[in-house]
Amino acid sequence: MQESTATIKLTKSEIDWTIIALVYSQQSAEHFSQWDDANMYERIRKDFTKISNDIIEGEKNLEAENKNEEENRTGRKTCEECSD
Repeated sequence: MQESTATIKLTKSEIDWTIIALVYSQQSAEHFSQWDDANMYERIRKDFTKISNDIIEGEKNLEAENKNEEENRTGRKTCEECSD
C-alpha cells in the first residue's frame, strides 16, 4: 500500500523554525539514545534544509531575472564597479 502525501504551504521563516525544532529533537533523541528517532529527525531535517536551499536559489534566480528585465526595459546596464 502506498503511503499518502499532503501538500502544505510554509513561509521561509516557518521552514527555518521547523529546521531548528528538528535539530533540537534530533539532539534530544541522541542524548537519550533513541537512535531510530534521531535518524528520523535527521532525515526530515535534511529534506527541510534542501527545501530551504532551493527557495534561496530560486529567490536568487528571480532577482537576476528581474534585474535583466529592468536592464532590457530601460536600455541601461548597471555598472558593477560604480553602481551607475
